[in-house]
Amino acid sequence: MTPGPESEHVESPLDIAVVGVGGYYPGSTDMAGLWETLRTGADRVVEIPEERWDWRTHHDERRGCDQKSYGKWGAFLDDVAGFDAAFFDVLPSDAEIMDPQERLFLEVVWSLLEETGYLGTASHERSTGVFVGLMYETYGRIAATGWNTGQLTSADSTAWRLANMVSYHCDFQGPSYAVGSACSSSLTAVHLACQSIRNGECRMAIAGGANLILHPAHLAGLASRSMLSPEGRCRAFDAGANGFVPGEGVGAVLLKPLADAEADNDEIWGVIKASFVNSAGRRSGFTVPNPTAQADLITEAIRRAGMAPQSIGYIEAHGTGTKLGDPLETAGLNAALTPRADGTENGTAGRLRCAVGSVKANIGHLEGAAGIAGLTKLLLQLRHRQIAPCVHLDKVNPMIDTESGRFYFPTELTEWISEPGTPRRGGVSSFGSGGAGAHVIVEEYLDERPRSGATADADGKEDVFLLSARTLPQLRIIAERTAELLARADAPGLRALTYMAALRRKEMPVRLAVLARSTEEVLAGLRSFVRGDDVPRVCHGTAVPHHADGGNAEPVVAQTREYRELAHLARLWTQGSVVGWSPLWPGPRPFPVTLPRYPFEKKRYWLPFAQDPDPVPSPSVTVASGAAPSYRAPTEEPAPSRLAIERELRGLATRFLRVPEREIDVDVDLVTLGFDSISLVQLVGDLLDTYEIDLDEAVDAVLSDHLSLAGLADHVERATAAGHVPATTPELGER
Repeated sequence: MTPGPESEHVESPLDIAVVGVGGYYPGSTDMAGLWETLRTGADRVVEIPEERWDWRTHHDERRGCDQKSYGKWGAFLDDVAGFDAAFFDVLPSDAEIMDPQERLFLEVVWSLLEETGYLGTASHERSTGVFVGLMYETYGRIAATGWNTGQLTSADSTAWRLANMVSYHCDFQGPSYAVGSACSSSLTAVHLACQSIRNGECRMAIAGGANLILHPAHLAGLASRSMLSPEGRCRAFDAGANGFVPGEGVGAVLLKPLADAEADNDEIWGVIKASFVNSAGRRSGFTVPNPTAQADLITEAIRRAGMAPQSIGYIEAHGTGTKLGDPLETAGLNAALTPRADGTENGTAGRLRCAVGSVKANIGHLEGAAGIAGLTKLLLQLRHRQIAPCVHLDKVNPMIDTESGRFYFPTELTEWISEPGTPRRGGVSSFGSGGAGAHVIVEEYLDERPRSGATADADGKEDVFLLSARTLPQLRIIAERTAELLARADAPGLRALTYMAALRRKEMPVRLAVLARSTEEVLAGLRSFVRGDDVPRVCHGTAVPHHADGGNAEPVVAQTREYRELAHLARLWTQGSVVGWSPLWPGPRPFPVTLPRYPFEKKRYWLPFAQDPDPVPSPSVTVASGAAPSYRAPTEEPAPSRLAIERELRGLATRFLRVPEREIDVDVDLVTLGFDSISLVQLVGDLLDTYEIDLDEAVDAVLSDHLSLAGLADHVERATAAGHVPATTPELGER
C-alpha cells in the first residue's frame, strides 16, 4: 500500500490506554505465569496429551500421508472442558454444547473486568464494545461426527457467539462481533476496537482472541500444507527454522481513551498510539508473504503514531519459524524501520537498536489468537522494562539481512534501555496466511499522576471490607486467598482495599463484611471467618431475593464512618440490602488494587457422545435407533399419585439440567434451579406428551410466577385428577 495524497495529513489519533490484560496461555493462567515463561525462555510445547486424543493413531513421520500428521506436538491449555456453568447462569445441557472457546473467553473477560474493577455497580460501563478474533470452529464439527450414529446435537461453534455472549452476560451495549482474518484475527480485533472508541461507538472496548486444538484434523490440515515443524520446535529467526508448532490460548485486553483512564486512576499497561491493517494483494502464491506490503503496513502505522521509526526499540514479529517467511518479514522490517545512509527516508538516522522476538517459540503459534499473545508479550516487557530472550535461537538465519545493525535477536533476558524521560516504544505484527496483516504501535506510559491523596492509608477511622461469592465454600476460598495477599509485605493499603471491594467488584449472594481500622484488622477478621470463628467485627450471611421479602429494594446510603452505623449497614448488606457505599470516599478515589480472582467451581462439560458411548440424550433431542419405534397403545388407569408425578418431574429435570437427581430441589423455582425460557417450554412440552393433558395454565405459571417443580406437580395433579393418562409412556428416545 502506498499512501495517496489524501492521507499525507493525518489528524492526531486519540491515544488508547490498555488498562487491563488477561488470558490463559500454555503453562500459565495469569500474567505472572506468562511472564515467568517469557523471562526464563521456557518452551511450553509437549506431545499431544492423552486426554485430547491418541496421537499415535493419526501420526506418520512421512510427509504427504492423507489424514495423518507428521507433527505430534502442541502447546496446550489445561482443562479446556471445565466450566462453572452455574456461575454464568448457563444450563448444564447448554454448557455441553457451548464451544469451549466461548466458555474460556467468557471466563477470561470476567477475570479481566474483575481485576480492573469494572464489575461493580458504580464502575460498570454499558458502552463497552467486544471484539474477538478466531479461526477455527472445530467443536461444532466434532458434534456433527456423531450424527452418523444417531447422536444428534445442536452444538454450535459459530464465531459471533464469543463476542455476543460476553456482551449479553456483562450487559454491554457497544459493538459486538467476531473477526476472521486467519492468523491476524485477534490483532485486527484490537485495531477495530481502537477505531470504534475513536469513532465514538463505545467508551471502552474488550479485544482479544481464542484458539483451541480439539481434533486430530487440526494438525493433519497443517501437515498437509507442510507448515509444521517435524521436531516440535518453533525456531523463529534461526538457521534451522523448519516450521511452527500450533498452540492454544485465550487472551484479552481492556481499552479506553487515555484521558479517561488517567481521570479514573486506572492502571495503565501501555498506550496504543496507532494501528493499521492491509492486505498483501496478488503475489506469487496465496500463502506467500509480501515484504513490500508488510513494510507499507508498518510504515503507515508509525506515520499515524506521529513518531520517528528510529524510536522503536522492539518488534514482536509474526515470526513463525519458517526458513523463507522469517527473512521476508525481516526484510519488511528493514524497509520500514531502517533509514537510508543519507537519512532522507523514514526520518533522520539514529543509533537506537531494535530487538526482535516472537512469542511463538515459547508457546507455539496461537493462530487466530497469535496477535493478542504478541501484544500481551510486548505489554509485559514494557511493564518489567525487560526484553525476553528468543528461544531456540542458536544461529541467525543467514538469509536475514543484519548488515544495517538496526536489529538484534536477544538470546537472554535483557534490560530495555531508554533515554531518561523517553518512553519505550514497540510494535506488534500479525499476518494471516491469506495476506491480511495488522500492526499495532504501543508506547510505555510514564505515570506522573499524583498519588498522595488518592493512596492515603488508614486514618484511624472505621472502614468496612466486603467480599461476596455465589456459594459459601467459594467465599471461604476468596477470604483465604485475600488473607494471603494481606499477609505479604507489599499488601495494599486499607482505603484502597476497601474502595476496590465495595465499589468496583460484583456483589453476589453469599456475603462477608469485616469492620476494621487497619489492614491487620482485616487480615485477622478474614482468618477468623476461614476458621469458622464467630467474632464481633465480622458478619456474614446470604442475600435473600427481594421477591421473597428479604432485604430492601431501596438503597441505604452510608453517611459516616462511625462504627455503629457501619456495623448496622454491614449486617443489612450481608442480608441482601442495597447499600450505597460511595459517600465513604468523598475525596480523590484510590487507584484500583488487584484482589484475588474469583475461584470458579468448574465441572466437565463436553459433548455427551464424546465422553459416554451410551449417553442419556437430552429430552429435547430425538435419537434414531436401528429398529423402528414401537409405541404401546395407552390403556386407561387411575390418575397418578402426587409422588409419581414428582418423581417423573425430577427425572425430567435431571435430564434437562444434566445434574444428579439429589441436587434437584422441588421447592426452588425453576429459573433458580437452572431452566431458561426455552427449556421451560420444552419441559412443559414433555409433560404434555407424557400425560396427554391440557397444561395451558401451567405454561403461564411456569413463565411468569416463579413456579417450582412442586408447584408444577400441583398443576399436573389437578389436570389429571378427572382425566386419563397412558398406562405406559414412551421412552424418551422414542418420542
